[in-house]
Amino acid sequence: MIIGLTGSYCSGKDTVADYIVKKHNYKHYSLSDVIREIMKEKDIEPTRENLIAFGTKLREENGNGILAKKVLEKIGLNGKCCITSIRHSDEVKELNKRKDFILINIDAPQSVRFERMQKRKRTGDPQILKKFIEFEKKESQIKGSGQQLRKTANMADITFINDSNSIATLEVKVEKLLKDIENK
Repeated sequence: MIIGLTGSYCSGKDTVADYIVKKHNYKHYSLSDVIREIMKEKDIEPTRENLIAFGTKLREENGNGILAKKVLEKIGLNGKCCITSIRHSDEVKELNKRKDFILINIDAPQSVRFERMQKRKRTGDPQILKKFIEFEKKESQIKGSGQQLRKTANMADITFINDSNSIATLEVKVEKLLKDIENK
């Protein structure tokens, strides 16, 4: 099974992926890591802005599903993996070619996500709510090669709300989610 995770800023995608990898022996692949690898080869600093611009350029030059294609090449026929950083509808279309793929949109209320962002103190993250909202809007295009977070989220098979800051609560909810998926 290939579990894809998409969602809004600081919704908990990587935390959920880390848990699935650790507790269920899934392998983790990130579409952003594909961009980082290419940027490293070209000696480009992996800032948030550079990642977004370079990812957009890769999509423009190679098709909007290129990052998903590259990850699927790495996966091969092996399943049981978790893919994060799915940010374009054509990436979802490419991943959906696999019958064992399921897309989960992870979300949380904006106030919770903004608080999480402030706490993580990642370089390039907006520290005022107005900028946070602007970033989200900028990354939710509906056409072209830029990020399409909202459109991608709308393509999800399941929406998972991560509105608690308790890791224990999150883990219980993830276990229930995985059982629900297995029973489908």
